[in-house]
Amino acid sequence: MKRLLSDIKPVTTLHDVGLKRVLLAANESGCSLTQIAVTDLKAGEVAQAHIHPDMQEAFYVMSGDLDVLLDNELTHCHADEFVYVKSCVSHELRAITDVRVMTIGCVIEAQRSKLYPMLFELNLHEVVWGGSKLAQWKGLAEMDHIGESWEVSAVESSPSVIANGTWAGYVLPEVIAKMPEAILGREVAKRYGGKLPLLVKFLDIRGNLSIQVHPDDEMAKREHGKMGKTEMWYVLDAEPGACLYSGFKQELTPEEYKKKVEDGTIVDALARHEAHVGDVFYIPSGRVHAACSGVLLAEVQQSSDVTYRIFDYNRPGLDGKPRELHTELAAKALNYKVENEYRTEYSNLENRANRVVDSPFFSVRVMELKEPFHRNLIKHDSFVITMCLKGDCKLRVRSTQAEVVLREGFSCLIPAAIADYDVIPMSGRTRILDAFIDNREPSLAARLTRFLRIGMK
Repeated sequence: MKRLLSDIKPVTTLHDVGLKRVLLAANESGCSLTQIAVTDLKAGEVAQAHIHPDMQEAFYVMSGDLDVLLDNELTHCHADEFVYVKSCVSHELRAITDVRVMTIGCVIEAQRSKLYPMLFELNLHEVVWGGSKLAQWKGLAEMDHIGESWEVSAVESSPSVIANGTWAGYVLPEVIAKMPEAILGREVAKRYGGKLPLLVKFLDIRGNLSIQVHPDDEMAKREHGKMGKTEMWYVLDAEPGACLYSGFKQELTPEEYKKKVEDGTIVDALARHEAHVGDVFYIPSGRVHAACSGVLLAEVQQSSDVTYRIFDYNRPGLDGKPRELHTELAAKALNYKVENEYRTEYSNLENRANRVVDSPFFSVRVMELKEPFHRNLIKHDSFVITMCLKGDCKLRVRSTQAEVVLREGFSCLIPAAIADYDVIPMSGRTRILDAFIDNREPSLAARLTRFLRIGMK
């Protein structure tokens, strides 16, 4: 088979930059080659960072100058130079001049179909303050006292079970242990010992949550050998007059705190916030908080089940017995400082990834989409947990074309190695919330802004 390059019609690349001419396609090769192609990039064009979890790739520079970023290490390439890229290595191409590159891809069959957006079996928790909205929302038979749906969990006491694909029926921690860097991201796997550091939930609060606080990492490790808990609430629905408590409205001494717990007036010292759809509350460890009746929440938190109850309205649990309180531990964990504002302000523009939270523990983005939206988080070197808050959508991975339908009220985990994907609304529009770990070095401008904000407080 002989072909003349000038006779081949150019097509756009998967990364929407440059034009390529396919010399040999996968269905013509009869082997594991995905394709042999010649790609032309204009000076300044960038094929953004991406990863192939099941494919090796090679680039031969035919003409021009090209920068190749391999796992954040820059390689300068000139004509007649060759670059080999192993699977699961992040790579970005930057054309310094007009450049022509021959690309060759080869599939590793043993790795095919092992990485894809993971859906999960139901993981519902019955609690005294729970209601029936979560079961209704998820289209289940009528159920009562369901307060929490653990959407993506690697907590030992209640791990998620994968519902789709190659790993269907496996518990999530077991699968992560097989491929920690590919699923979690290299930096995340290193920092957290190969464990998923986040837990996400939906909460239906029909009766008030206990007044509570969570310890920081240092205290949780010392007292329980576990991770601490910083969390974030996103209000999905709120009945008229429903509220949340977050933080103190007046500064207390430990002695005053103890007295208010004893006489049942601790609620009077809390900052009360009327709840509205879309409200966000970031709750660092040490901050007293509670959600009240009539609120439906999405929650992102550190992967921990450590909670200190301070006051529980003198009610019995589902077993008829009073629930345990942890007032002494809570006193050690509490931050008594009063803040000017407890609600998190953020922009909510359509068809954009709106920055909601960036913290040392997690980052959160919210998207209101009415058209397909490209998400490329490869540079973050992190898994992504996507919660579908409204309107079904499809998630389509660009490197593998793996596709799942994510229904409203459900969530999925996208492994770090394939975190370059499209979100496609299925019913006109969709609202999703993404949680991930941001491992990028902050820019000088970002560090300076943060420094100035801290200095102004």
